[in-house]
Amino acid sequence: MNIHNVLFATSEISPLKPISQITDMTMQLPPAIKTLRRHIYVVVPAYRNLLEALGKNTKRCTEFKLNGLETPVSLYEGKLPGSSVKLLLADIPGFFDNANETSETDDNTEIANNEHFARFCQVVATIAQGDAGLSWEPQLVHCNGWQTGLVPALLTHHDHQVATLFTLHNPGEQACVALEQMSAWNLPPSLTDDPSIIIDGQICFTKAALRYADNVSTTSPTYAREITTASYGCGLEDLLRQRQDHLFGILNGINYQKWNPAKDKRLPRSYNSHTLDDKVLSKLALQRAFNLPPREKCCLIGIIGDLSTTEGTDLLLEIIPELLKQDMQIILLGKGDIEYVSPLRDICLNHSEQIAAHIREDSKLSHLIIGGADIYLAPSRLDPCASRSRLALRYGTVPAVNNGSALADSIIDTNSNTLTNNTASGFLLDLTDAATLLTTLNRAISFYQDHPKEWKKVAINGMQQDFSWRRTARQYIDLYKKTIEIRGNGNFQV
Repeated sequence: MNIHNVLFATSEISPLKPISQITDMTMQLPPAIKTLRRHIYVVVPAYRNLLEALGKNTKRCTEFKLNGLETPVSLYEGKLPGSSVKLLLADIPGFFDNANETSETDDNTEIANNEHFARFCQVVATIAQGDAGLSWEPQLVHCNGWQTGLVPALLTHHDHQVATLFTLHNPGEQACVALEQMSAWNLPPSLTDDPSIIIDGQICFTKAALRYADNVSTTSPTYAREITTASYGCGLEDLLRQRQDHLFGILNGINYQKWNPAKDKRLPRSYNSHTLDDKVLSKLALQRAFNLPPREKCCLIGIIGDLSTTEGTDLLLEIIPELLKQDMQIILLGKGDIEYVSPLRDICLNHSEQIAAHIREDSKLSHLIIGGADIYLAPSRLDPCASRSRLALRYGTVPAVNNGSALADSIIDTNSNTLTNNTASGFLLDLTDAATLLTTLNRAISFYQDHPKEWKKVAINGMQQDFSWRRTARQYIDLYKKTIEIRGNGNFQV
């Protein structure tokens, strides 16, 4: 089956806010799909500051009426920043004039924003149905995040049915919109009376998407299984289990143009898998940047991320005194809760030659840590994307990560079997308690100290892994085909 047109619906692109999971996917996946000679269009709300940022690079291409609105909706056409992918900006009268992202600072603001995104879903459905006056129609709508969650429900209850794929980025985000706000939409009773998606007169965006999308994807195969359990499903696990035959996990890609040790100017010297010995220059520069004694042979552990329970900081603080009894150093970069920041600072003061931390975000230092550390430690209890750990692989920095979510799908544990078949790429942690974390880390440190040649092979194995967006795009194209076939065979049931 050929994929002709895909409509990629999203609420976020990079000119608006710092890179998030949805933003990263928006900016990377559609261009990667286009390079594989598929037609894809991105549609996003026409936030005022986005229109201003794109300026003369957009033009009005059509306008159309929506049920419940007196003034027509205008569509502006431009290009997704940094690519040739066509971008559609939905200018809905009276909506998104002052908002550029979901806000939770005020209940009234949150309610208003939810209504705004409900209208955006109505616009996306109108485009998909061929009622927007455009010269093309999509075979499939790829919806991203709760802000697009009503689209599958709206399309399912329309005569002209278009295939829908919903990517669930965070099951904890379960925003709702009141049915009374949609009273003029002419919604069918089969939708407005559905108890699986309606709570106290409100439709839950995420539940509607999970209920009505032809297929659902999330950010890794392991995470797709985890969210069907009470520990990770955030109350959606029953609905996700009902849809598990239509639930797929696909790892987000890595931007190898931005993150490439062979071209990274933030490193003192570039290197690749053939010149891995030059990596030590980044290690020495990293030690100096954190005021640690430059020691080439000392095992250096790098950590980047929030100081929080989710990131496993509590377990880390518990084992640091034992770790520091060895010949090793720890470098940490990130912000977080004061309950973790304060004891960490005390440890750094008392062990200033072995551990150092910068309590802030710093892009340049992030590159230096990824490139200069021997071990990249990610004791996260939950990491749906595992982006930094896969970046570490690319830089020959061996990850030690929790055996869960996307981390489990990215790293192959180092043991006798994987060393023999040359697939080992890191160390998987069992985060049941601090003792098991310490055991695994000690195993990694000992391996670094005792087996330098084998360590180098493990590092090179990681560098040769392919987690590119092009690889991700191929997997999504295959999923698009499966999703369209569901509609073609008429075997989707709600």
